[in-house]
Amino acid sequence: MSLVIQEVSKKFITKHKETYTLDNINLTFEKGEFICLLGTSGCGKSTLLNIIAGLEKPTSGRLFLGDKEIQGVGVERAVMFQQDALFPWLNVLENVEFGMSIAGISKEEKRERALKYLKMVHLTKFQNSYIHELSGGMRQRVALARALTLDSEVLLMDEPFAALDSQTKTILQQELQKIWWETKKTIIFVTHNVEEAVLLADRVIVMTANPGKVKRDIPIQLARPRRLESIDLTYIAAEVMRELKEEVEKVAKIEYDSDWSIEKDTVLYHPDSNLGIGL
Repeated sequence: MSLVIQEVSKKFITKHKETYTLDNINLTFEKGEFICLLGTSGCGKSTLLNIIAGLEKPTSGRLFLGDKEIQGVGVERAVMFQQDALFPWLNVLENVEFGMSIAGISKEEKRERALKYLKMVHLTKFQNSYIHELSGGMRQRVALARALTLDSEVLLMDEPFAALDSQTKTILQQELQKIWWETKKTIIFVTHNVEEAVLLADRVIVMTANPGKVKRDIPIQLARPRRLESIDLTYIAAEVMRELKEEVEKVAKIEYDSDWSIEKDTVLYHPDSNLGIGL
């Protein structure tokens, strides 16, 4: 089923003013696509994810999954947050089964699905461990297995790897590519990391700084599996960063001193530099 977002806006009313977080978002995601929402902090990408999940309502606009309008939470949409939100008094297997218990799935099917997805995230031998015994990356794999067990049409992921160290993040990015390929789920993944977006996505939706609008919808036409060290990936990431640069500057000029700017040329890297030509 395709996911359609029609003219969605979201505003928050405070004591002193009205603030639009999202402004007239129009997008269509096809079944089985891996989509990354990319933007600066405060651009509304997590708000849009919450609206798709049914956790928040738009101020205006409508959303459809297939021919059904989204008006609240539903089992066809599973959510994985930045924090794992696991229960310390339950072991790994019980945590993975928890969502299925709420959905009313039978005891036998719960156990079968839980073991299937624990195997998929390589945690079978830790099924009887408790959360405090696991590393951060292992906890996120438990959270991912729990989200997958609901067999939802759409998996919504809100910066799930942001708090992890770089080595663990790289491993989980590779695992997520494999899981997406095996399950054929539609995945909508929020990130502020350009390389992560290009590594994972079929399409990168670049959003403007507040209020969030769709600045550009960029197809990523690279073979899979992808790796961060790929030169092709680095080239496309530079193109995406050029789209995001103006939005980064907008935010920085608000949050930093007035003399702040992105340097035009750096020793480290600049995509328009001629450094190395002819070597």
